[in-house]
Amino acid sequence: MKLEVTRDVVSDLWPLYQSGEASTDTRALIEAYLAADEAFAATLREAEGVATYLRPPRIPPDAELRLLEEAQRRARTKLWIIAGTIGLVGMILLTALAGAMFLVFRGP
Repeated sequence: MKLEVTRDVVSDLWPLYQSGEASTDTRALIEAYLAADEAFAATLREAEGVATYLRPPRIPPDAELRLLEEAQRRARTKLWIIAGTIGLVGMILLTALAGAMFLVFRGP
């Protein structure tokens, strides 16, 4: 059984080829196909040139740690706000309950 290699197959394998992660057989397959189809080879190389402009920006090594620390700081702040709100509401309810009890049970 002979499999046909198409442009779609080569396009799918192209990123692996470019990154150097493709096997020796895959590299040979892609190189043979591109040697036979110069127009498609030119298209891929042109797209590669455009892709260099679209690469993600370089992020400092400690950026992830700084983002995590900032998220933790914000979570702690929110926790304190929620705890404070619950405490304040509890104090208001206790005060209202004490006032109601005072009005109900005060002497004549």
